[in-house]
Amino acid sequence: MKKTAVLFAVLLCLAGLQAQTPVMNGDFELWSYGKPVGWTGGLQGTLTSSMLNLPVELTFCSQSTDAHSGSYAVKLQSADFTIPYVGYSFNLPGILQVGEASGFSIPMEDLIQLIQILQDTTSTPDLDSIDIEAFYSLAQLASPGVPCTSTPRYVTMWVKYQPDGEDEVTVIAATKRNGEFVDYATGNFGDLNPDAYQQISVEFENPGTECDSIMIIVFSAMSLNSASVLYVDDVALSNSVSVAEFEKIHENVYPNPASDVLNIEMEGDAAYRWALRDLTGRTLKSGVGQGKTAVDVRAYPAGLYMLTVENAGQKQTRKVVIR
Repeated sequence: MKKTAVLFAVLLCLAGLQAQTPVMNGDFELWSYGKPVGWTGGLQGTLTSSMLNLPVELTFCSQSTDAHSGSYAVKLQSADFTIPYVGYSFNLPGILQVGEASGFSIPMEDLIQLIQILQDTTSTPDLDSIDIEAFYSLAQLASPGVPCTSTPRYVTMWVKYQPDGEDEVTVIAATKRNGEFVDYATGNFGDLNPDAYQQISVEFENPGTECDSIMIIVFSAMSLNSASVLYVDDVALSNSVSVAEFEKIHENVYPNPASDVLNIEMEGDAAYRWALRDLTGRTLKSGVGQGKTAVDVRAYPAGLYMLTVENAGQKQTRKVVIR
């Protein structure tokens, strides 16, 4: 079986599948005024209210000589943010985006409402009770991305992660065409070696789909008041199928979509860890299983979720739909 997988991978590569394509300044060798050229590693703009307009300038990234290759990498960490007169003070996790954001002007109450939701660690937000339209202004915080003509299979990067507690790296990528989303990929990564670089990747659902731009967002954590430190280097787009991809955990998840129960079945009665997360990276349920595990999903709103299964040091994440 393993020989067949290796042969298949070699044939695909010989068939002319594109190898890794570096993202513009994805090796982070070019810097200007302390910022990586072609990337956004902070937040800059204005919070508005009837009482005052508050200028905001936060920096999450700095130049590091601790690189995977070349001379430099990005060091990504949290930054303190205080809203005077309101009494809110936060330590926001580091955010790195490809492309250059143009700045923002958003109502202060929109940001405060979002942070109040993030601060509530006792429960999962009920999406039906949230006024999504109230958060449209926060889209200004995102970079428009960079040009891209075809959705890749993977976004890959080399990272070294020093987490605070159980924090995880979160990567979100999306392709767009004429301003509309075409496809996206997301992944959460923990248990990384804090002393050495490792390659991580997120996989798109429909590689090859036509697009005109790609967004890539990297979070050093998905919780407030985090002291996690993340080093990022050599970000690239890839369509190649590696041998390692064929040697991932062989698990079966069904039915997908699911409405009541989501089953996880591991070949050969192997033991494994599993975690169900929403698209913000929040863990909804997790556990340890062996052979077949039934996960009750009736409590969660309809939508797209991420299921991670880990066995013997290998991890596989796949998209699941609850309806």
